[in-house]
Amino acid sequence: MSISIWYLFSFLLAMTVLLFMITYGDGYSINQILLVTVIVVGNAGYFPFSLSDSLPEALIATQITYVTGCFAPMLMFAIACEIYRVHLPGWLLCMMYAVQFGIFCCVMTIGRLDIFYKSVEFNRNGDIVFLTKVYGPMHSVQLASMGFYLLLLILVSTGVFKGKRRISASDSTAIFFLEFFTVSVYIAQRMVGLQVELMPFAFDTGLVLLMIPITKLNTFSITGNNEIIRNRLAQKGYIFFDRKMRFMGCNEKAYEFFPELNEWELEKKIPGKGGRFNTYLRQPFTKYLENEDEELLTGNFLMKNERFFYNIGIIRNKSNRKQGYIIELDNLQGQV
Repeated sequence: MSISIWYLFSFLLAMTVLLFMITYGDGYSINQILLVTVIVVGNAGYFPFSLSDSLPEALIATQITYVTGCFAPMLMFAIACEIYRVHLPGWLLCMMYAVQFGIFCCVMTIGRLDIFYKSVEFNRNGDIVFLTKVYGPMHSVQLASMGFYLLLLILVSTGVFKGKRRISASDSTAIFFLEFFTVSVYIAQRMVGLQVELMPFAFDTGLVLLMIPITKLNTFSITGNNEIIRNRLAQKGYIFFDRKMRFMGCNEKAYEFFPELNEWELEKKIPGKGGRFNTYLRQPFTKYLENEDEELLTGNFLMKNERFFYNIGIIRNKSNRKQGYIIELDNLQGQV
């Protein structure tokens, strides 16, 4: 069987995993979906590479394959931090993306500048296409970034960076496996000097094995379990306001509790009079804002022979800056 068919199969396998995550997956994070996406894009480059008949065609395909090598190690480290709940500041994550994007920009100079490849020649041996390359300085930087994130992944997995979640030894080993296995295959391939690229098959193998613990951990995660969120939204009402006390939306249960919310305009001040909200919540909400109380305000009121409990709190962004306010309503439990 032609090597091109195997490359096509590796792309289709990775695409199948991505489609599963998008269609049937529940609770996958952005970084987890991005990891599979970059593997799909990278694997997509090997098939046209194997069919190329000239150096320009092979170089374009080669640039596509580097999408995985540039971004997958960093994403794997970010995912490990998510799973172990090791906090990564937003600015640091942004810087990590920027550095890897800068490395990939250097990849795009292949064939034009000598910073990534000093020289490159096109070769074909039967149905196997390969390039003879002399690497430039930025290729060493790319390899260093892979090694750097492998080291960070080891430190996270072994608990050097203390996280807020414990996972089983088997899951920890499986999470580490993708990065370690792919890097090992890369090193072994370069040492032996194989003409056939094994990386797409290594990525697929690690990816399929990695999906098992990630799916399990997402399923049994308290913070990332969408079933818990759906249940809360079905039982509790949530009303959102920005820092200027403008109405920013609510869920369906809140409409059921306070029908007048259907008439409120988004990003407009609370209507001055009338309605259940003004009767039961306007005063405690206003008092909460006047006192600039940073703590959660809890209270209750009796409406149509039903006891309602509420929490008034602050909405913060990832930088812990106040963005607005949230009111949580519940008439099913003695305490929200």
